[in-house]
Amino acid sequence: MSASANSATAWAEQFHAFERNGAAGAPQWLANLRRSAFGAFERAGFPTARRGNEPWKYTNVRPIAESVFTIAEPNAEASVDLAPYELPCPRVHRLTFVDGRYAAHLSTEPASEAELRSGALWRGGDGPVVGRLADAVEYRVPLAQERLGSLASAEDDAFTALNTAFLRDGAFVHVPAGAVVPEPIHLLFIATGRSAAATHPRALISADADSSATVLMSFESLDGGAYFTNAVTEAIVGPGANLRLCALQRESAGAFHIASTRIRQARGSRVSSVVVDLGGRLSRREISAALEEPGAEVSLCGLYYGDGERHMDNRAFVDHAAPEATSSEIYKGVLDGASRGVFCGGALARPGAQKTVARQTNKTLLLSPGAEADSQPKLEIFADDVSCTHGSAVGQPDADALFYLKSRGIGADAALALLARGFMSEVIAAIEDGAVRQRVEDAVAARLGGGA
Repeated sequence: MSASANSATAWAEQFHAFERNGAAGAPQWLANLRRSAFGAFERAGFPTARRGNEPWKYTNVRPIAESVFTIAEPNAEASVDLAPYELPCPRVHRLTFVDGRYAAHLSTEPASEAELRSGALWRGGDGPVVGRLADAVEYRVPLAQERLGSLASAEDDAFTALNTAFLRDGAFVHVPAGAVVPEPIHLLFIATGRSAAATHPRALISADADSSATVLMSFESLDGGAYFTNAVTEAIVGPGANLRLCALQRESAGAFHIASTRIRQARGSRVSSVVVDLGGRLSRREISAALEEPGAEVSLCGLYYGDGERHMDNRAFVDHAAPEATSSEIYKGVLDGASRGVFCGGALARPGAQKTVARQTNKTLLLSPGAEADSQPKLEIFADDVSCTHGSAVGQPDADALFYLKSRGIGADAALALLARGFMSEVIAAIEDGAVRQRVEDAVAARLGGGA
């Protein structure tokens, strides 16, 4: 039996055990959703880089497909020092998950049993609802049943199917209509680094009409094991809402990190997304936004840093399904050693989507001759009154700037790090919340300086 067949058998065995034990007592709609998702995974299998499979042309997930990962055992009572992950602000709404399971003692506002049963938590009032997705399901919160799985289809992607099949814990964020949340909402996912462990983080975010909030999702590691994180996020953004998303990924050097984010926007809504990938042996991130009504606006920004033999794949796609909508994609990569960075940007202007404005930019800075960059900005235009542009550039550090810094007594490594930080600054500056921006700046500085 091949290694891939062994892996497929192991996932099937785990899923059936999960149904008997971990998923026992789930409502019927969720049980059906899980079974349907695992069926989709079994039919599709893990994607391959074979000819004709364009989305996976540059990224080979065979190391994942041929490994036998086991669902991480509950470790919610683990002792974790949160100091390295705290945001520099007086108040934050933080949900913490350790090896995929909610950790109440590491979260800022753990709900009491009375709040959960009475439904007080889910009403939210003038503030946000920040709670466990598992609780929202257990206590029959209508919004959870209505929207979970509505954007991230198991039929579209094998990794999304696997995440949905093993859906057990995760984050549920609901910002009521008109609510303005000044402090950031922090969804913190910590892997203890146990080798061959798999977690499937899930987040459901709903921002109702004219609301405003910032959500940071952090993926951190306590150790350097070879484990697998498979994350899925769904964000539904109502009319006039302003949602600011940020994802910071700092997994261990041996980890595999797959992430998918699906966004749906209504009339006049605004979404700003910044993703930062600094870790992992192999990382692949897909983000797509559907601008379904006029006046919607989305900004998708990303930066990634690779060294050694790291492989990073970023894919961004915007579906202009309505007229007078605007999108911007700005992704920057810094590659050192023998690392490889991949970017695929896409924007679709459907028939009737007049007055579409779409911009795409991808720039990569190569710090070593062994690094490799692949870039594919794409536009599909089926409307005749649009303004759409795309561009891509790959280059080395400016020799004159490097000489200038070195002539001022700055060492070669420090000079390269300064140039790289300056190159990345445009993306970091797109983070509107000051505390989140500072957290990302510190993480980037530590990474470029050789820190974890």
